[in-house]
Amino acid sequence: MTNLYIQLLAAGAWDENDHSWRAGLSRLLEALGSEDAPIEVQQQTPSETRRRLDATAAVVMTLLVQDATLTGGGEHDVLAARAWRYSKAMIARAEPAEAEDLMFPPDQALARVAPWSEVERLIALAQEDDPHAEVIEEFTAAGWSATNEDGFWEITGSFGNPVPVAARAAERFGRHHPNGVLVQARSRNRPAFVAWAAPHLVLLNPPARVWRTYEIRPPATPESPFSGGDLSVVPGRVGAPTPLGAGPPDALKKILAEAGLPYPTLIGRLFTLDA
Repeated sequence: MTNLYIQLLAAGAWDENDHSWRAGLSRLLEALGSEDAPIEVQQQTPSETRRRLDATAAVVMTLLVQDATLTGGGEHDVLAARAWRYSKAMIARAEPAEAEDLMFPPDQALARVAPWSEVERLIALAQEDDPHAEVIEEFTAAGWSATNEDGFWEITGSFGNPVPVAARAAERFGRHHPNGVLVQARSRNRPAFVAWAAPHLVLLNPPARVWRTYEIRPPATPESPFSGGDLSVVPGRVGAPTPLGAGPPDALKKILAEAGLPYPTLIGRLFTLDA
């Protein structure tokens, strides 16, 4: 059944805007995962069968992440992330050659196929030990670079307003750092800095030399209120902006204490990067 589904996708059986195939493919992937039995049972299963299941799971997951991310909040993202959680172990073991017959060339209009290179990249991602790997992959796919130095994330790339990018990165990386995350996004020498620890987000958006503090409560996320880039319409601001020279606002002071980063060091880092 899984093979037939993959063949139908390669034949362009679904219209461009019809994504109903995603739910079906996700259920099939879950069925493949149910066959990923405990070690003692695996030992009774022919190794050829296990290798085929693992490689097929890698192909299916490669199709599911097309036009989706493993870390976003959209409908396709959430479906892909759920499938990733229960299939990641299988995919990490996969050998692409075991499912080469399912990697069809894109010969048909509206074809959705899983090229060998994309399957390999997904397998490498599944093998990563870094908990941030999925987020870094999302940003890499967007053409951005994400680097970390002593807990300080730097996102660089070609984007217009760095504020939504910094907020997005803070939301993603903050899932792994509930006590606080520090992010600077930069494009064409235009930076924005965000410190986030629920429920407070602190923003520095040069050339303004002031801290702005916001309170963000679920279902909102750090990403959602800043997605438009217009600070005048962002809700939840706490108090008046704080000049840099007045020291860190309370929310930033707490995040910096958790990170073990003195305020003067942060300022020096930000404006060295800004030079």
